[in-house]
Amino acid sequence: MREWNYTTNLHKPGGMTDRELLAAAQVACDREVWDRCINTSERTKAEFDFDQRYPTPFREAVVRRSREINLDPAYVYGLIRQESRFIMNARSHVGASGLMQVMPATARWTARKLGMSNFTIEQLDERDTNIAIGTGYLKLVLDDFGGSMPMAAAAYNAGPGRPRAWRNGPVLEAAAGPRTCLSTRHATTSRRCWPTPPCTRPC
Repeated sequence: MREWNYTTNLHKPGGMTDRELLAAAQVACDREVWDRCINTSERTKAEFDFDQRYPTPFREAVVRRSREINLDPAYVYGLIRQESRFIMNARSHVGASGLMQVMPATARWTARKLGMSNFTIEQLDERDTNIAIGTGYLKLVLDDFGGSMPMAAAAYNAGPGRPRAWRNGPVLEAAAGPRTCLSTRHATTSRRCWPTPPCTRPC
């Protein structure tokens, strides 16, 4: 990671041109190093490659599971992109795990709700189990908030208590905490960038 950042940021005075950044991003995309693919492509100023910025790895698993429980796959992709940048073994400092950054307690609760009686926390490292638990929890909070995608994304990131409080009265955005606000905004607005057919315009 350090070598990548140096090459794409500091190796050349003034940094890479847009075309060079897109070429570097494509190398990462081709190797399925999704965080570097996305982050490098996002640094361009005038030229854009939306397949790089909004990739669809694990497409069969994500789309199948989303449709099984009546979730918009683009919404799920937006949330995974924001939570983990598609890194399957991602770990947060608070203990969230995997593609959908699920907390252990949330995973256990959701597994009970979904009838996954033999679930163990170690299974969060498995791609399909992480997707099943993450989407299952997202569907539960989405239904709880009447189908509001921004509220559900906020509940997914920060727990349902804060959005419930917001729903009952006016709230200053700063009170939510910057990471929750950014995660909510990015997960819901980037949803527009996974249309069918693939995106061919700025999102």
